Amino acid sequence: MLSRNLTQEFIVTKIEHVHAESSGPKVCRVIPFPRNEDVVDRTDIFDQLDALLPPTSEYQSAALWGLGGSGKTQVALEYAYRRIRRDPPCSVFWVHADNETTFTQDYKVIARRLGLAGGLDGPELLTAVRERIETDPCWLLILDNADDLAAFGVGRTQQSGRDQGQGTGEKRSLYDFVPRGPSGTVLWASRDERIGGSLVGTQRAINITRMTDKEAMTLLETVGKMKIGEDERDYAARLLAELDCLPLAVSQAAAYMRRMSITLREYLSKLTEHKKRWKVLQTSEFDRHRRPGLSNSILETWDISMEQIRRENEMAYDILHVLAFLDSQNIPLEIMIKAAALRYGNLTDESQGDESTGSDSSGSDSEDDHEEVLDAVTLLQKFSFLHLREKSEGASQAYEMHKLVQEATRYALSREDRRTDEVYFSRLALRVLIDLFPELPEHPKRRRELWGESDLLTRASDYMVDRGRWREKELIDERVYEFRRKKLGGKHPRTFHSMAVLAMSYNAQGRYERAEKTLVEVLALQRDVLGEKDPSTIRNMAWLAQTYMSQGRYDEAEKTLVEVLVLQRDVLGEKHPNTIDSKEIQAGIYHAQGRYDEAEKILVEVLALRRNILGDKHPDTIGSMAILAAIYHAQGRYKEAEEIKVEVLALQRDVLGEKHPETIYSMAILAAIYHAQGRRKEAEEILVEVLALRRDIFGDKHPQTLLAMRDLAITWESRQRRSEALAMMQECFQLQYGGT
Repeated sequence: MLSRNLTQEFIVTKIEHVHAESSGPKVCRVIPFPRNEDVVDRTDIFDQLDALLPPTSEYQSAALWGLGGSGKTQVALEYAYRRIRRDPPCSVFWVHADNETTFTQDYKVIARRLGLAGGLDGPELLTAVRERIETDPCWLLILDNADDLAAFGVGRTQQSGRDQGQGTGEKRSLYDFVPRGPSGTVLWASRDERIGGSLVGTQRAINITRMTDKEAMTLLETVGKMKIGEDERDYAARLLAELDCLPLAVSQAAAYMRRMSITLREYLSKLTEHKKRWKVLQTSEFDRHRRPGLSNSILETWDISMEQIRRENEMAYDILHVLAFLDSQNIPLEIMIKAAALRYGNLTDESQGDESTGSDSSGSDSEDDHEEVLDAVTLLQKFSFLHLREKSEGASQAYEMHKLVQEATRYALSREDRRTDEVYFSRLALRVLIDLFPELPEHPKRRRELWGESDLLTRASDYMVDRGRWREKELIDERVYEFRRKKLGGKHPRTFHSMAVLAMSYNAQGRYERAEKTLVEVLALQRDVLGEKDPSTIRNMAWLAQTYMSQGRYDEAEKTLVEVLVLQRDVLGEKHPNTIDSKEIQAGIYHAQGRYDEAEKILVEVLALRRNILGDKHPDTIGSMAILAAIYHAQGRYKEAEEIKVEVLALQRDVLGEKHPETIYSMAILAAIYHAQGRRKEAEEILVEVLALRRDIFGDKHPQTLLAMRDLAITWESRQRRSEALAMMQECFQLQYGGT
């Protein structure tokens, strides 16, 4: 059994040198890891280190800082071994500086290797180690993971207001035990930018950022034990872009591919599926150059930093979690001011103020509030979670966020014990965006800023689709449409797209007449501006056919779909995703008309195409399986229908989630299959759950909710529970028609 004591994991080397003229001090080396043969020579970083830490008999220090996973530890480790090769008489010590516990544990190991008295403990031991190292003529101390700068006496009272014992004599800073001369070298590694200007000079801190494309490609090949040929270069480039050339992410991906014996294309495919993506990214591959017991999962590597931020500044932590649900690029400061104002109701929000009035009615309180937000934003920058974008002429200042950090933040919220937080922060993000769009300002500068924010709204809209939250999505889509109509005009392609997306939000909520009216209007405009054969025109015709089908107008739906398919086959081809989507709609129409054999034939073809192009677990593939099961049910092929539907439901719960409308629809179909087989009790149990979910998601008057009420009433009646069935149908009638 592995010991919990991390010091037992150290690989310790002790080398004695006997000099020709006199016997000098013993050379001691305590390094936790062997040299990494797979390390990539990040020339620019090592050149900076060599410039800051040249061969000298004087004391010197430097620091590596940057986002977790950027490779600080590996750079420090390689520097240590290069220093040994360059300077054989040099003692090297490695200390995990996460907190007082790990610092003390590692000092105890060093004390034993240096032969210090065994009875020492606490501050006496730490002081003895410091003083003993300082007597060496040549030494290197690496302090890794020094992320909590407060433990070293930096800014303890500035943010958190905690009693740090300064001036009280209660507790000494760990910095008191770090050797400081007269010779020797200290190299720090931290996630906190503030280490520059505090523990080392401002000019002595090196920012470790993403690898260059060439470095990342080399790391991918080296760790993956692969040679990327010309035919795979494109997949490799796409993968590195997806991982933003972050060393930890690249090395984990390469190790996973090597262990699972899969290709670049196969790994990239996994990253395109939401649930499968997280399963892959959360994998923690073994790495002998990392401390045992700590996860090196891409999605968990920033947990420590997030918790540090939470302890230091709750507002920064909350802002980070709101930003996780927005687009990672071009984030204006107003977004963060609004988020703080909504989260902390006492904050003054001026984001909608008129810049031209010069009003000072908010006074110093507003300035103080905004200072709080700026402090929070600054802290996120210091941990490399936020970066200032280069400011283009005429634009206001904006930020960007690493997309993997966003995913890690959302992943943390998705854990079972934090689902309430996930709902809270996603809704808060939605409110922020909606509140920033009450109307379109006429101020030209503000219009330019809002253009970027309209793209943020579109991202939020897509997020709501993934989770089937159509009511919230409609609010976003309305704002995007109004913005684009006023900014771009009613006849711009992006305005057309916003109209059509809004129409389908109406359709998904059962507001079919409004959906139809919007689609007819946008199609008339598109035909006039873009022409009949423009792909977006054809797509919206297909959506109109779908709206006809939702209303039971199957002949009109079929006629429109036939026209759509002729155009799509001519313009896009048989295997284009839009063409396949339209064929699936056509199968749905035939199913509704009772033309089951024709529907089945089309669906089998659609399913084969989607499996081949998208894979078995893509949401569209699963959707096609669900429709095929419904067709089998209609044909009386209950056993086949049940087998497919059970598989579909398991996949949807995994990929889409329990509360997604398509998952709930599959539950309803499975209940119908059970009912048809005489398994009424099983059908009832599912339908009770379906009704509760639809009421929660759609509301009482949505057609899908009313349908669930009807199905449950029919099931109750078949089980001789006629009074309950009657009461349910009376309620259903009242909701649908307002009668009694």
